[in-house]
Amino acid sequence: KSSDFDRNLQSLIHLPDFSEVKGIVIGRFQKESEITNGLLTQIIKTKRELNNIPVLANIDFGHTSPIISFPVGGTCKVEATSESQSLRIIEH
Repeated sequence: KSSDFDRNLQSLIHLPDFSEVKGIVIGRFQKESEITNGLLTQIIKTKRELNNIPVLANIDFGHTSPIISFPVGGTCKVEATSESQSLRIIEH
């Protein structure tokens, strides 16, 4: 549900070290979640803390196919403009 995602995203933002976050990568939602690109954009825009960091969404990792392993705790480089986005895993 979109309300669950919204609440979980807000909880992430409230973490003590969130000010150190340099970007956010969100996986692609399962169809059953009923979270559309428009709804996801709307939720993200309500979070002023995300205004100045890149947010990549609908990336193929998590519980959708194709499934990739996305390491937790590693280092990656995220670059995003209105025309292009890239994610490169540097160290894991």
